[in-house]
Amino acid sequence: MDILNDLNEQQKDAVVNGDGSCLVLAGAGSGKTRVITYRTAYLLSQGINPENILIMTFTNKAAREMAERIQKLTGMDKYLPYAGTFHHIAYKILKKYAEVIGYKNNFSVLDQEDGLSLFKICIKENIPTSEDKKFPSPRVVREIWSYTRNSLLPLEEVLEIKGERWIPLQSDIERVIRGYENKKKESNSMDFDDLLTNFLQLLCYDDVRLKFAKQFQYILVDEYQDTNRLQAKIVKKLSSYHNNILAVGDDAQSIYSFRAADIQNILGFEKDFSGAKIFKLETNYRSSQEILSLANAVIDNNHRQYKKQLKTIFHTDIKPEFKVALDPKAEAKFIFDKIKARLDAGKSPKEIAVLFRAATHSQSLEVELVRHGIEYDYRGGVRFFERAHIKDVLSYLKILNNISDEAAWRRVLLKEDGIGPVGVEKILLAIRQIEKNNIQEIGFQILSGKAQIGWQNFLRVWSSISPEPILPIAELIKKILNAGYGEYLENEYIDSRDRVEDIKQLMSFAENSDNLSDFLAEVTLSENYRTANAPDANRQNKERIVLSTVHQAKGLEWETVFIINMSAGGFPNERAMREVEGLEEERRLFYVAITRAKKELILSYPADSGFAQGGRGGWGETVSGPSMFLEEIDADLLSTPPSFLASLADLDDANEDIHYISENRKFKPGSFLREVEDL
Repeated sequence: MDILNDLNEQQKDAVVNGDGSCLVLAGAGSGKTRVITYRTAYLLSQGINPENILIMTFTNKAAREMAERIQKLTGMDKYLPYAGTFHHIAYKILKKYAEVIGYKNNFSVLDQEDGLSLFKICIKENIPTSEDKKFPSPRVVREIWSYTRNSLLPLEEVLEIKGERWIPLQSDIERVIRGYENKKKESNSMDFDDLLTNFLQLLCYDDVRLKFAKQFQYILVDEYQDTNRLQAKIVKKLSSYHNNILAVGDDAQSIYSFRAADIQNILGFEKDFSGAKIFKLETNYRSSQEILSLANAVIDNNHRQYKKQLKTIFHTDIKPEFKVALDPKAEAKFIFDKIKARLDAGKSPKEIAVLFRAATHSQSLEVELVRHGIEYDYRGGVRFFERAHIKDVLSYLKILNNISDEAAWRRVLLKEDGIGPVGVEKILLAIRQIEKNNIQEIGFQILSGKAQIGWQNFLRVWSSISPEPILPIAELIKKILNAGYGEYLENEYIDSRDRVEDIKQLMSFAENSDNLSDFLAEVTLSENYRTANAPDANRQNKERIVLSTVHQAKGLEWETVFIINMSAGGFPNERAMREVEGLEEERRLFYVAITRAKKELILSYPADSGFAQGGRGGWGETVSGPSMFLEEIDADLLSTPPSFLASLADLDDANEDIHYISENRKFKPGSFLREVEDL
């Protein structure tokens, strides 16, 4: 194929010789997505039917981009039918086979907030109120149960990992969880984790497993280092017939253990899939060699890994820079000055990013940027589909789609004046016994006084969308807005206009969908609509620098990257250090941060982090001194030692007549930061 000419030799080897069990170790910026897309295009050129190819990703965006590239490479008229996130693939198959495991095919998908509301009810129903007996919050119980299912660990072991203080309440927690599971089943609903656990349950039926294992002749998995035990087990069952599994990932970028991701899936690939072939992609197309040399040196300190040495196609002769500042304010001033100099020189703001281990580390810098009028995007705001007004509108649609959806009923009714939890439970009990078209009179029969007024308000919206036939989804949303919900927003929120604009954005999104059930699932599973997609950001259409935690920066890149608060207890994170293998994951996180930079990398830390937040550092811990990761770095990989020592002038204190004088001494590799401690 002519398209193979677009690949380097390592990539071409994986694409052409990727039959059987294969692990492609793709270093940062080495073109892992290219391998999956070109491998798929290559298979299609060999006559493989699109129905027989399964591509599993972690984001909808990745799946769409791959599908679009494959379409361009092959000239296909349609996208691959089985290319999407683990959850999307599970949903698509469960929609056809849900009845095998006791669900109806029109099941609802609960988002996190809906699931949380169910947990609240279950705790109230199962745990008696007691002042001397504290019980974990619904959010804590939900997270423990989610981790339990994704890690495939027993609850007792998860409590030891995630909530040791709740071990004495294990039997009470189990009772709440049983209630939660029963309520979901009664309302024909699944949460995110159910999509995978129920998919695995479905694949435990040999006839179902064999059907799909035979159908999926070739399976390609993206970001394999981020899979958890549940996902890995699904992959093994689906690949059990043809044994054609191409897993692409980088063990050096495994940073999501807090979500139950298990690095052992990638490190133990050769054990799990006997006879596996290993391909390495070590040519980086993103960063300069000066940055990659630092990254290689950092990750080389980890013991559990596949050894790789990233190399690049270009040099800049600009070594990564290091700066020690007096305190967070001084560090923020240093970062601001650097940013302003680059902006004044014409550098695009969107090519500058400041990364940090924890959100609390950015406070001083945010203050400095605001003071000088430097606009920035902060990664971590409320996502579009998680906004309260969007979730309200979607709840009306969920009821229309699935009359048994209790979480949706609770959301739309509890916001109405006079209707409390007791009234909602009465209505839910009655709804279970009637048809969708006969609900209008329920509230008037069960509720009284002010609650009937709330029911009447609900009916204003409901009656506008419930008549048959079902209208286009965008039209349904418009009717919800005009039938009373828009008025509710005006009465409740000072920013009602912005909220209405969000709902109009939702209408625009819905214009591309013609099936209500599928639309709701797509919305619930979507991870792409963040605050930046809201109308206000679109109107301004202004380039900004980016402030982000390292976790949220994974997969992104910028010409200039700052990594701040590289202090002891800050990065590596002190809490993570106390976890099993936590240090190696923190070092992988540092490696990810370094490899986001294309041309310039600046590392910094405040010598006295205790100045921030009344003497407390990030995550409430007291921190001081440089990160141990900085002490591991060979001085030759950074800017010259004299420029490093010159920065200590920031520590001068004229009031105390203290002046630090740099000395002309020859530094040994990896030792120069220890020399600072001698001061």
